[in-house]
Amino acid sequence: MARPSKDDTTKRDLTIRVRVTLAEKQRIWELAKESGHTPSDYLRVKAMASQALRRVPTPERATLLELLAELGKIGSNINQIARHLNSNQPHLIRPESLDNAMTGVDALTAQLLHLLRDGH
Repeated sequence: MARPSKDDTTKRDLTIRVRVTLAEKQRIWELAKESGHTPSDYLRVKAMASQALRRVPTPERATLLELLAELGKIGSNINQIARHLNSNQPHLIRPESLDNAMTGVDALTAQLLHLLRDGH
C-alpha cells in the first residue's frame, strides 16, 4: 500500500543551506539525537518553535517497521508465485494453501500495525 500523497501546503520541497563547521554539525546531530528528533526537525523546532513532525524511531519501533516491510515483501512473493502457478500450471496449486499463507501474512501485518499505532 502506497503512502498517501501530501497536499501542496504540507509538502516540504524547498531547501535552505546553512554553512557550519564540522564541530557545529556534529553538535547539531548530537542534540537532535538526544532530543529524539531528526536533524531537520530539530533545527526547525529551534528556529521557529514549531512542532516536530516525527521523532527518530526507538529501536523497538524500527524493528517493527522493518518486520512490516518484510511481511509486505513476503506477501508480494506469495502473490507472484500464485499468479505464475495459475497461469502456467494450475493443476499444481491448492488454493487453500495460498489462502492460508496470505491469511497468516495478513494476521501478522495487522498485529504489527496495531503495535505501531499503540506507540511502540
